[in-house]
Amino acid sequence: MKPFQTLRNLLVHPKDKRRHQAACERVYKIPCKNCDNTYIGETGRAFGVRLQEHRQEVTQRDVRAYTRSTSKSTATEQNKSAVTDHAISLNHVIDWDSAKVINRESNRMNRWIREMIHIRKEQDKSMNRDEGSYQLSHIYDYLLSAAATPGGQSFRRRQQRLPKRQQQQLQKVVF
Repeated sequence: MKPFQTLRNLLVHPKDKRRHQAACERVYKIPCKNCDNTYIGETGRAFGVRLQEHRQEVTQRDVRAYTRSTSKSTATEQNKSAVTDHAISLNHVIDWDSAKVINRESNRMNRWIREMIHIRKEQDKSMNRDEGSYQLSHIYDYLLSAAATPGGQSFRRRQQRLPKRQQQQLQKVVF
């Protein structure tokens, strides 16, 4: 009988582990420190690069000196990122250290679907302005809310009525 862990298994690692920030083609989540809201986004580029872009925009807007008149005009101004809008309009602090990747998908369309599913699951706790790049009918909201709770056979029966591509996406995200 051979031991499960050997000295070789513990010491030899031929490949370096990939850093979390260097990961490409991801769906990610950025939380707020002051409230329960989160931002869900997707990127085909490195997660760390996209996170840095969000961070730079928030800090750029934060640095400005505001008078009453300029703060009123910037409150109506829409920034490039919904994260920036949330941080500036509510004067909240974004929790950059808790930002994390929630899904990995190399196909862009599938990544958009995953992003949309996560945004819909968050519902009221989302900073997002829209529901993502993929537009899915709100008829499926019931299925997505059922997917959030562990359902038995009834969920599986309802899921079988979906188109094949959406069945696969729900299967990957939920289970």
